[in-house]
Amino acid sequence: MAFFPALLRMMGIYRKAWKSLVISQVFVLLAGIFLMLIPAQVSEIINNGIVEGDLNAVLDSALLMILFAFISGIFTMLNLVLAVLFAEGSANFLRTRVYRRVQQFSFKNLDQYPTGELMVRMTNDIYQINQAVQLSMRFLLAAGFQIIVAVILVWLNSPSLVWIFLFVIPAGGLILGGLAYLLQKQYKARQEKTDDLNNILQEDLAGIRVVKSFVREKYESKRFDGVNEAVKAASIRPLRSVALIIPSIFVILGVATAMVIWFGGVEIIDGGTTNVGELIAFSQYFFIILAQLWILSIVLPQITSAEASAARLGELIDIQPDIKDPLSPIPMDPSNIEGRVVFENVSFSYEGINGRESISNINLVAEPGQTVAFLGATGAGKSTLVNLIPRFYDITEGRITIDGIDVRDMSQERLREIVGIALQETVLFSGTVGGNISFGRPEAIYDEVQEAARAADADGFISAIPEGYDARVARRGTNFSGGQKQRMSIARAIAVKPRILIFDDSTSAVDVATETRIQAALDELLKDTTKLVVAQRISTVLNADKIVLLDGGKMVAFGSHAELMTSSPLYREIFESQLGGLRRDDLT
Repeated sequence: MAFFPALLRMMGIYRKAWKSLVISQVFVLLAGIFLMLIPAQVSEIINNGIVEGDLNAVLDSALLMILFAFISGIFTMLNLVLAVLFAEGSANFLRTRVYRRVQQFSFKNLDQYPTGELMVRMTNDIYQINQAVQLSMRFLLAAGFQIIVAVILVWLNSPSLVWIFLFVIPAGGLILGGLAYLLQKQYKARQEKTDDLNNILQEDLAGIRVVKSFVREKYESKRFDGVNEAVKAASIRPLRSVALIIPSIFVILGVATAMVIWFGGVEIIDGGTTNVGELIAFSQYFFIILAQLWILSIVLPQITSAEASAARLGELIDIQPDIKDPLSPIPMDPSNIEGRVVFENVSFSYEGINGRESISNINLVAEPGQTVAFLGATGAGKSTLVNLIPRFYDITEGRITIDGIDVRDMSQERLREIVGIALQETVLFSGTVGGNISFGRPEAIYDEVQEAARAADADGFISAIPEGYDARVARRGTNFSGGQKQRMSIARAIAVKPRILIFDDSTSAVDVATETRIQAALDELLKDTTKLVVAQRISTVLNADKIVLLDGGKMVAFGSHAELMTSSPLYREIFESQLGGLRRDDLT
């Protein structure tokens, strides 16, 4: 079983830079070789220079030490440059890989991972891997190589003292191995607590206006403090583990150093085979080993932290999108689509085939050019039903067809060229007004963007801005009102020129008069487009060709306004509760 398999996998993904990785490790080995030659020259200075009184021997060995140190430094610097380039390149590659995978997620996949958690995985987790890769490339092979070479040189030059290493190295290895095992779980727990913290931050900062409106600052601060304290506790645990274990390494190293001086000194005094120069060289080799163990005690926690992060990234990379294209999608030309939508015994559950159904046994036909409205109480299944058409979720029973073709037999790209949607949650992107409206069709010319804005009754307020369609849109569109954002979202859906257009309660923030103008403009501009409208208020659906009344995920009534006023007591109740005694003419 490989050590740190998740981290090795993440490094392996960035294959195009493996050559740099190999070259960097060659530099590590060369730097180590020249570094290990220095203690031998120290021995030469003492034995052949100082003891023999040969100044030339001292000078020659000193110059060689300087040369070896310089060459070792050059190779170390080259390794450092490649380590940084490889680590930054791998981090960049992983960010791109994970981001593209998240872009492939279906709505169901996205439901499983809050935004804050995804942000942590794509930033903090990748940063942890970046740091671990740099440290591994700089120190991991170097430490192991220098320890092995030092032991070999000591065994060749001072075999009577080599037994001391048999005490130091296994003891240090056991401590570091136990540390890695303990830290891996603790770092994973820390990252999970960081996820919770970022989820709360994302919620609170996005909804700060709601928090202030309801004077809930103290409550949210208390909630934040609780999670923040949990992050602090989870962060302290691995630090405490390191703090307890690192001193034990120092104790072992101190005892081992004393043993070297004691047993080496005794051997010299007793006239053994070891001389002063060899003892000094032995001490330097021993110091190199101690230094590498110390470096490993610093590097190992970072690598262990990165292993937990790499496992979390691997989890995202391994997720298979819930919605997949068929192996051989039916070729389609959006311009030839008429837009006939048919629901045939459609049922759906967010929990899967055996879960509680949110939509049950829906049979419905929307003819090309018709406006079909969906009405019902909150939670009746209106948004869920229309989200099945562009395959944001897949049905669990039955089928949905467009012009007789099952939507599951189409590629998602072609399907969503046919089906445009103004989502229930209005989302604008930082950029320009024109850029937001043409978001789904970047090639749209200015006249087409303006035409879509006119149809959405947005051209008036956009033209009143000095910059017009080049006006800046702040993050999440906070510099526009709710009604303005909704109208730009509607214009964005219209600009795509879809054959089927879905309004998912997308006029809830505009007044009835504005809504009426939008409906009239759409009837004129998109008279051949099938329009599916989800609504909470009954004034939105009065002019629809057909109205679907939903209750508990089931279709309880279907027909025009006039037909439902006659046939559906529930529809009449909704009409009376919302509009009272108003005549239909009063709404126009």
